[in-house]
Amino acid sequence: MTDQLLGILKLALLALLYLFFARVLWAVWTEVRGTGQPLLPQGGAVDAPPDPGVAAAPKRTRRRKDKRPGGQVARLLVVEPASRKGATLGVDREITFGRAAGCIVSMPDDAYMSQVHARVFMREGNVYVEDLGSTNGTFVNGERLTVEQRLSRGDQLQVGHMTLEAD
Repeated sequence: MTDQLLGILKLALLALLYLFFARVLWAVWTEVRGTGQPLLPQGGAVDAPPDPGVAAAPKRTRRRKDKRPGGQVARLLVVEPASRKGATLGVDREITFGRAAGCIVSMPDDAYMSQVHARVFMREGNVYVEDLGSTNGTFVNGERLTVEQRLSRGDQLQVGHMTLEAD
């Protein structure tokens, strides 16, 4: 090999090394920076949260503890975070939660959410939730999921810092 080719290869290796370090620093930065507005979702399946200039809908004062037999879940209502309270997710298709950009509900600033954290899907007319191997877990009514679980009306689903209510 000529000295000129070796010089070019050294520069290419150095450039790749700098790109690698830049990517690592970017990943660390996204983990430690403060939480901003979560993104809900990219596909347009969510109704926008109420406009602050418009009169808010009355608050729900009573939570359903009982599970209606055959009570079908039609949507998920965002309870937390406060910035997204009132937004709804239709469950007519599979919904994935996570920090990854490819998730339907992408929350890149939620440090408690895995890249691809959980999914909500329909099977035989029922709505199910499944944890996708997340580090911090997915919870239904305060209990950590170990297997997929059917959602009923009134169930509370927690994914990272986000809490949703099945309606």
